[in-house]
Amino acid sequence: MTTDKSQCNASCADAGATAVQKAIHAFITADILHRRTIEQWATDAGMHRSQHRMLMYLTKCESTPSQKDLAKHFDISPAAVAVTLKKLESDGYIERGKCAERSDSRYNEIKITERGRVASMQSRKYFQHVDSEAFKDFSDDELAAFTDLLERMQNNLKNIAPIDIEGGENAIPTRKEEEQ
Repeated sequence: MTTDKSQCNASCADAGATAVQKAIHAFITADILHRRTIEQWATDAGMHRSQHRMLMYLTKCESTPSQKDLAKHFDISPAAVAVTLKKLESDGYIERGKCAERSDSRYNEIKITERGRVASMQSRKYFQHVDSEAFKDFSDDELAAFTDLLERMQNNLKNIAPIDIEGGENAIPTRKEEEQ
């Protein structure tokens, strides 16, 4: 018997679910839909999700981060960073070269190419479009209330297991840190 996935999701969320379970289901579903929409944009632009995320991050950086810094930021291995950078370079989104300001010859400066800048700018425009569509017909008061509720939820979750998503002393440990 074949069932419509959306019907299953709706019935699974509603069948005896508490208000909290329904809210969590709606929150997670919205997050998944938002992420899939953005990922499809990256795929249509010819980039893997990890390449797109790294390009967007690099365009925001004021100075060139090291591969070690990138690995820590994205919680991936330095080898995965190298592969992603190599693909971005071979596709013409970035250029890498020796950095004259550093004595370490292993350090490569990463420069965003014109193609990379255009892709980043188009992505930002698309992100704005997706976000405005996601919240169309929401009043300013509804958006403010929604933001307040999400911030309260974040604070509640932080109180369960205090973490710093920004990477401070209470940061979520990386996989490597957990293994040690």
